[in-house]
Amino acid sequence: MRLMAGPRLVALGVLFVAASASSAQKPSGAVPSEVQKGVQALEQGRFSEAEEYLSKALAAKPNLPEVRANLGLAYYVDHKYSDAVVAFREALRQQPSLSTAQTFLPLSLAALDECNEAIPGLRREFPNYPDVKLRRVIGLSLERCLSETGQPADASDILQKLVAQYSDDLDVLYEAGQFYGKLSSEMYLRLMKVAPDSARGYQVMGQVAASDGNWQRAVEAFRQAIRKDPTLPGVHLNLAVQLLLHSPDPEAWKEALENLNAEQKLSPADSDVYFEMGEAYRKHGQTQEAMASFREALRLRPGMVEARLGLAKALREQGMKEEAVNVLEPARKTDPDNAAVHFLLAQLYHDLGRASEAEAEVAAFQRLQPSSP
Repeated sequence: MRLMAGPRLVALGVLFVAASASSAQKPSGAVPSEVQKGVQALEQGRFSEAEEYLSKALAAKPNLPEVRANLGLAYYVDHKYSDAVVAFREALRQQPSLSTAQTFLPLSLAALDECNEAIPGLRREFPNYPDVKLRRVIGLSLERCLSETGQPADASDILQKLVAQYSDDLDVLYEAGQFYGKLSSEMYLRLMKVAPDSARGYQVMGQVAASDGNWQRAVEAFRQAIRKDPTLPGVHLNLAVQLLLHSPDPEAWKEALENLNAEQKLSPADSDVYFEMGEAYRKHGQTQEAMASFREALRLRPGMVEARLGLAKALREQGMKEEAVNVLEPARKTDPDNAAVHFLLAQLYHDLGRASEAEAEVAAFQRLQPSSP
């Protein structure tokens, strides 16, 4: 069962973040024209303009922590999480008590899957954050990070608090259902009771069918969810994955790409979308498009081993073997027990005449194979 990616989880709060911009912290005293224009653009949801104006103001006068926090907020809602982290950190260096930066720095880190750094701030902000809608986003980000860092008991505790505070919220119930893993769980049943004919309900049915190996039923449920709500995050990706994995129709990959493009518009910072695009293109001979998609996935999530494997395969197909090695070697450090990484590295080293390194990778690959009974 495919879980929602980090950036998408955080993106659930974008509408509420935009609302928080109306109370964005403004520097006291004389405010340059660029700052006024930037704050106005931020309040009106024109984030690229806000970034431009606020950056100009900070270039002229760097020591404006409130302005830098507003720039970070614009970056965050514009899915530029790495830039947001830089802005919020500098704002906090200049003014450690700045509330906007204290809240959105850990959210930005969580969106980048930097969960170990994000968790302390998310723990601090979640219990008593005054805006209930943004508190929900903080809680969902905290739950995901706790799950991803191997703290299931703490993640379950956060989910219980979220369900208690947002008992009829479909996204909270969906995440709880994902966490507990099967339709018979209390959270799935509650979701189906709250909205049995909802897009989320059909999405859940599809994911349960997929986990049971019934891909045809999963595809139909995901299509029904899309008919109910074509803007529902995640469901286009769910459908595309099932089509790419299972459909015998030779044209199914084109329908999958259509859904991946739709998902990309809904979740532009979701690295899984670009990875699936890359695999679809690569397996159907469109190597340039595949490489572009894999590179975007890695820009969003540099530690994504699957995207490094896909890009390295595409580069090898194009004869770009040195670059393929450079792309893939970091994956060996990130995931040393990944047999596919060692196998492909062995092939690449062999291609390049690096015999001793190839032999070492073959040995690593063989060590990871299950022993015969």
